Amino acid sequence: MTIRAPLAAALGAGLVCALAAAPAAATVLLPHKVGYRLTLDGSRPTGQLEGMSGDIAYEITGDACSGYTTLTRQESESTTGEGAALSQQIVSKAWEDAKGGSYRFSSTSSSSADGVTEVEANVTRNGGEGITVAVSRPAEKTLELKGDILMPTAHVVKVLAAAAAGENVVAAKVYDGVGDPAKIYDTLAVIGRASTDDSRLAPAAKAVLAGHTHYPVTISYFEPDAKDSAPAYVMAFSLYDNGVVGDLKIDYGRFAVIGAMATFEALKPAETCAPK
Repeated sequence: MTIRAPLAAALGAGLVCALAAAPAAATVLLPHKVGYRLTLDGSRPTGQLEGMSGDIAYEITGDACSGYTTLTRQESESTTGEGAALSQQIVSKAWEDAKGGSYRFSSTSSSSADGVTEVEANVTRNGGEGITVAVSRPAEKTLELKGDILMPTAHVVKVLAAAAAGENVVAAKVYDGVGDPAKIYDTLAVIGRASTDDSRLAPAAKAVLAGHTHYPVTISYFEPDAKDSAPAYVMAFSLYDNGVVGDLKIDYGRFAVIGAMATFEALKPAETCAPK
């Protein structure tokens, strides 16, 4: 999801990282479609945005054998009280193998302020040395990014595994690339107590998710080597044991955006793959 500077990078990278949830060792990922309604958090003052609304449509398919494909479509409009409203759209598609070793993505974003931007790249892991990013759009180039870097599904796998083990903190470098193919975030995830309470679950999802364990998760995203500074943004959401993300909130310091689950549809799972 994007709303350029600073909302674009945060919504684009943050939600994709959160939504691209793959199963931990004993967890089966649920293929599904889900829609979220975006609004400005009216419970806190903001001097930067006067209003904001939008929608996200997200779909994940695949399995632990063929990998996972995600499709995200987002539209939003924001106003500052000065000038015309800013409208934005983004379509992002990504695939990651279940072991987190390969990742490819493409995205097209357009806004009334910045025009159209396209990003496309293939990413491979180089053992323990980092990742190689072969960018084909907007211009061909190869990036070598060093460090112990997790790609989106692998990051959520690690958070889910930690939650199941009763751990409450996960620190990791995370690569998404959709907003900037050279960008890596330092992240810190804080995991709350497990619950099966479904009293706040969206009606559309109750038939499928009722009774499932879920965890309140808060992930802070820091610019590289800036952990002593305030995070670029903080994303809080409910994470279910089958990889579904419930309601979410993204806090940018000066303002916050709420994403409420509006629609949900479970898709038919693969029948030919036994997760390893």
